[in-house]
Amino acid sequence: MADNYLARTAGSWMIVGMLPDVCKTPMGSSTPPIPYPVVAKLADSSAPEKTVRANGLPVVVFAQSFVPQTLGDQAGVANGVKSGTVGGKCHPQEHTRTVRAGNKLVLRHGDKFWMNGA
Repeated sequence: MADNYLARTAGSWMIVGMLPDVCKTPMGSSTPPIPYPVVAKLADSSAPEKTVRANGLPVVVFAQSFVPQTLGDQAGVANGVKSGTVGGKCHPQEHTRTVRAGNKLVLRHGDKFWMNGA
């Protein structure tokens, strides 16, 4: 059985993009699409459930918590080809079906996020 760790605002926990963020990047007189690897830090999470802690840190929950900035695509100042953004928010896409904290479903290590959203 695999270990399922509760997502929390731990300093070393990262959200890592499974695919690159393709952004239009000025290069001389053109702006070609360039793929950038993107990440976000759970330590930067906004609106964690502060009344419930795991290892002394607030728990990250579905439909409330988000990470305000995606990192790694900042050079693509002409915005993302698909997202239309650069450095956008990360919102949880998956969660546990049964475990709650503060009446919100909790996130686990390995749950997917939408990255670079508006």
